[in-house]
Amino acid sequence: MSVYTTVTEAEMRAFTARFDLGPLHTFRGVEAGVENTTYFVTLGKCEAVLQIFEEQTADEIPFFIELNRRLGADQVPVAVPFADHHGERLHTLKSKPAVLFPRLQGSAIGTPTVFACQQIGDALGRMHKVSGGYSLHRTNHRWIEWWEGNIERVIDLVSTPFDSVLREQISRSRQFVESTAHLPSGLIHGDLFCDNALFHDGELTGIIDFYNACDGAFIFDLAVTVNDWCSLPSGRLDPDRAHALIRAYCLQRPITETEKDAWAGALETAALRFWMLRLVALARKREGGPQAPPHVKDPNDFLTILRARLNDPQRAIIDLACSTTP
Repeated sequence: MSVYTTVTEAEMRAFTARFDLGPLHTFRGVEAGVENTTYFVTLGKCEAVLQIFEEQTADEIPFFIELNRRLGADQVPVAVPFADHHGERLHTLKSKPAVLFPRLQGSAIGTPTVFACQQIGDALGRMHKVSGGYSLHRTNHRWIEWWEGNIERVIDLVSTPFDSVLREQISRSRQFVESTAHLPSGLIHGDLFCDNALFHDGELTGIIDFYNACDGAFIFDLAVTVNDWCSLPSGRLDPDRAHALIRAYCLQRPITETEKDAWAGALETAALRFWMLRLVALARKREGGPQAPPHVKDPNDFLTILRARLNDPQRAIIDLACSTTP
């Protein structure tokens, strides 16, 4: 989330008048994230979040709207976009696609607790349990072809000798990508980091930011989540948090033996994906232009995680967590 598109008060009043949500009181831009423009909006009847899409086109947005609608109907904690007076949820503002969501109560947490990990594992398991049956599809646009296509763009941003680690991991992860054809799959969140989940008084109130959602292997989505929610500053996994998250997940959707065999590759590939994502963001910032991200998180965080996974693939944690489920 960030602010690339400036909206005036008159424009905001005209936009929010399309909804039966009361008059506009206040609004402010949110300076965070790298992809879309976000405003917090206070209306007569509710608090809302306006999202203006900077990268996705209008024909891509209905997928995200319908995914949130179906997940909400299946009791997964998400924000379902408001419909206007005519029942429409997708709009145009400043010639760009725009959606108005209810603002969920709560905020992102800092260092996750064991209980928070348990809740997010439960929610992710519920999502995977239902999303495998949806008739929605979206290609993963940041997969092996994207990594390979951006390697030369970012390689000089990686210090020696870790440039060789990047190249070698892309080769290793190609093997994992090829194996996903035989793994349980469906629609995945793809970016379920701590800052994409909201908590209030210690309770999970919602999962947000589904703009990386796509078809994918469930074990990869679990690995993305575990890497962020359960990693220590050293990159190693906190065994208590990882056990709680995976165990809660298994109670909703049991993990197969084939998935357990792929666990090491999933963890490495999840680390690679976000190492590359941050390196590309850093390259975009260096290149400049109107879409250059104002904030770039440290890519080396995921180099640290990747190196820890290469030294310890953590098969014991997933075996133990699955074995202690009823």
